[in-house]
Order: sequence, then structure tokens, then C-alpha cells
Amino acid sequence: MKKTIFIAGLFAAQFASAQLYSSAGVVNPTSTPTSKNVGIGVHDPHSNLEVGDQNGGKITISTGGWSASSANPKYPTLEFAGYLNYPKARITATEESGNTSGSKFSILLQDDTNTPSLVERFSILQNGNIGMGNTQPKEKLDVSGNILVGGGSSTEGINALAIRYEDGSLSNWGSLRSSAASYMSFGVKADPNTADGWLSSNGTLNFSKVSMIMNDDGIRFLSSPAQIRALNSPVTMNEIMKIAPNGNALLQGKLEAKEIKVTLTPTADFVFEENYDLPKLEEVAKHIKEKKHLPEIASAKVMEKEGVNVGEFQIKLLQKIEELTLYVIEQNRQLKNQQEKIQKLETENTDLGKTVLDIKQLKEELIKMKSSVTH
Repeated sequence: MKKTIFIAGLFAAQFASAQLYSSAGVVNPTSTPTSKNVGIGVHDPHSNLEVGDQNGGKITISTGGWSASSANPKYPTLEFAGYLNYPKARITATEESGNTSGSKFSILLQDDTNTPSLVERFSILQNGNIGMGNTQPKEKLDVSGNILVGGGSSTEGINALAIRYEDGSLSNWGSLRSSAASYMSFGVKADPNTADGWLSSNGTLNFSKVSMIMNDDGIRFLSSPAQIRALNSPVTMNEIMKIAPNGNALLQGKLEAKEIKVTLTPTADFVFEENYDLPKLEEVAKHIKEKKHLPEIASAKVMEKEGVNVGEFQIKLLQKIEELTLYVIEQNRQLKNQQEKIQKLETENTDLGKTVLDIKQLKEELIKMKSSVTH
């Protein structure tokens, strides 16, 4: 059978079912006899029950000094009831296993069903862990469900979750916040005097800092070089990376990756089409002599000023490689033709040599015949 203690009932008009203990053993009427209020230490109570003392009033709800076991714990309880005396809320402190030092504090609420059942919604363990929707919290704050923080709007003032810093303020690099300056940021606090200023430092350690901001510009990553700054003084942050809402990304520095894939159409295979107008080498040579760079390729000055579109630049380089391939194929064709002509000339030259040798032999025989006729 559930035992419910109603404190107000102790001082109701009918004392037959209750006992009242006092040092003098007497009960005095209040100075307001027409009121139904009851006072302890107060002669003119302002509520149904008022406990007062010049050093501070105190109400104790106990087990009467009795302990309990884990299998059958006791719950000193303060309960709030409503319609048909159904309980609406209950505050308990658990007593079990002869626990004389530790305790568990719980707040239970009606679970909005048709039955008068209460569900534990808030718990504090003896180690200081606090649970919301979790009766056995594992950390200092253990929440089962969503968390909503901040004022009336995420852009009004500063709404932050912070890791405690040296002065315990929100101006620290362990802070997650939203404000009018950003939808969400980590480690950044808007500063009117320093662009992307970060009001936090250590004051003694040489720290490098990195932070992140999400706002209308997209996602921005900021950093500062290692430096010593006074606590809560502005630190200038430099943008090192940015991802815009349209998907474009900006990186100040080097990028190292195992693989990079660039998707871009069309490719440069149009060079191999029959109707492609392959530049003449004489024209290419003239362009290089005058411009000091390949046709259709930006100059070094333009690249330094405007940068290089990697995808388009790769296609242009492929185009030049394919053009070079066609030049090599043409050169190879011409070399083969020249080789064939050379071989033909060498054959003709060999035949001509043989003819010359035959003529020389005939000439020698004629000379011999002429000499013999003369004698």
C-alpha cells in the first residue's frame, strides 16, 4: 500500500489522525484565527503551511531513522496532487542498503496518460551526475533527448555552450555559440574592433588557435599564428578555408591528398576529328616567339594574378598533348617517306656504281685493243 505524507494534513483542524510534537508540548493558536493557514515558528502564516525561524526554517521528511535494502528501498517523499488526489509530481530521496552518506534525488511527473502513474524525469546521483530522461546518468549531465538552448532567437545576444576557461567566461576558445554575427561558430566571438576577432587567450601560453563559423558566407575556418595575448583580449583570426553556399571552396595553403578526381566536360578529343584545324608549326613558332607562351594557354603573369582552373587547365594541356601527338604522327610519316626515298636512291646509286664500273672495264679493254692494232 502506497504511503503518502501530506504535510498540510498534520496541521488540519482534525488532529485525531495525526500527532504533533513540540518542545513545550502545547499548540498555540495563530494571530489570525479566521485563517486556515498553519504556522510553525510563525504566528501569522501566509500560506497553508509556513515554517519560519530567524535563522531559516527547515522541513525534514525522513524514514524515521530506518534504513532499507536495494530490493525494497524507502523514499522520503514530497508529493503534489490534483484532481481526485491523483499525484501530479513527486520529489524523492532514495534510501537503500544502509546508505548513510550517499543519496539519489529524483523528480517524477505525471506521464500524461489516463492512469495516475509518475515517471522519473530528473535525477541527481551522489557523485553529482545529473540525468534528464535518464535515471542513471553516466556523466555530469546526461540527457536522453534533444537540447534547446538560448534566448528567444538564435540571433539575439549570444547563445553559447562553453567549456570552462580561466575566468569562467563565455569568451573562450572552447565555446560553441550562435549570435547575430553567425548561425553557429566554435571558438569565435564577434568583436567590433577586430575583424573576425576572438575574445579569448591564455595570457601566458603561446597558443595557435583554430575556429569555425557558419553564416551567410558558408562555412569558414579561421586560424591565428602562435602568440601570447592577454586574457579576453581580441585576437586577429585569418581565414584559411571557406566553403561557400554554392559549393565553391577556398583554401589558403597547400593541399595534400591520396587522390583528386576532377569531373569536367567536354574533353579534348575534338583534336582527333577530321575537320580539326591543326595549327601549323610555323604559326606556333611565331606565337611563341612573340608571346612567350603556347597558344590558348594563359601567360605566367595571368596565372599569377588570376590563378589556374585545374580542370580547364588539364583539358588545355591534354589538347596540346593531342596536337603534339598529331605533329609526331605527321613527322613520323614524313620520316618514313624520306627513308623510302633514301633507300630508293641508295639502290639507284648502287646500280649506277655497277654501270660505272662496267664502263670503266670496257674503256680499259678498248685501250688494250687499240694498242695491239697499232703495233
